[in-house]
Amino acid sequence: MKENKIEKWINDGYENKAYPIMILKVNDEDIENIFNSIKKLNNRKRHFFVNKIDLTYEQFQFSPINQILIIKKNHYIFTKEMQEHIKKGCIYIEDNDSINKFIYALGNNDIHLCEDIKCEVIEKIDFSIILQDKHNLTKFFLNKVEILKKIGIYTLDKQIEYYMLVLDHYVKKNIISANLIHKLYQITNLDFESSSRAIGDRISLICGVKSKAIHFLKISLNLRQHVKNNNIKVYDLNFNQSEYDTKLKIAHKLLKIDSKDLNIEKISKITELPLYEINNIYKKLYIC
Repeated sequence: MKENKIEKWINDGYENKAYPIMILKVNDEDIENIFNSIKKLNNRKRHFFVNKIDLTYEQFQFSPINQILIIKKNHYIFTKEMQEHIKKGCIYIEDNDSINKFIYALGNNDIHLCEDIKCEVIEKIDFSIILQDKHNLTKFFLNKVEILKKIGIYTLDKQIEYYMLVLDHYVKKNIISANLIHKLYQITNLDFESSSRAIGDRISLICGVKSKAIHFLKISLNLRQHVKNNNIKVYDLNFNQSEYDTKLKIAHKLLKIDSKDLNIEKISKITELPLYEINNIYKKLYIC
């Protein structure tokens, strides 16, 4: 049976160990009333750290447990603090009726209402599994982009048409745009702080291949309006760079062996590397 995240949060809250962050997105006119309603629930045994973000937002210290964040629907701006703490995930509620039920359940420790509370759970997901599930990838990607947007995280830096084109190409050809795979890594790992280079290094390590530039026409003519020049960086997931590098190392060691039975052609067959690669290694070892 699937765990109810709201029920668990409320139960843990009574023991002062609830996480991740609970985010309530409310109407402007309701923010003070909801803020005060939750503050009143605090007592000697239990404490909820309640903060609000509106136009008069002031910096505050996030709590690792029992943290409830109230944000305005029309004025929310993503903060640096959120960027740091979102890595642990969050539970997001915006439906007015669900927010009221949550506050009631919180105040009365009534978990029977939890099934009726509509929420979105934002948490880390296995990057490799998502990448391999091509059948559901487009739906997953678009859904997560919209959910993150609700809490002020705008992941995309290109028009949605670009992502639809490169998603389609990846599903069909197993060659994925660097921009797209970077976004998928950020979304699945909730990592919005690491540099593009750091993320690229992690992707290369996971996928066993480095990015390369190809002409946009190899993907789609319709990409013309979305790229600055004729090239677009991609990861060819049909090619395993790590495996190839291992073969090069083996070939390098075999060429150092003094044996009449090991010539360039035989080493090429053993390692399944093209002759030109074996020749290049040989030249570096004995000619250059």
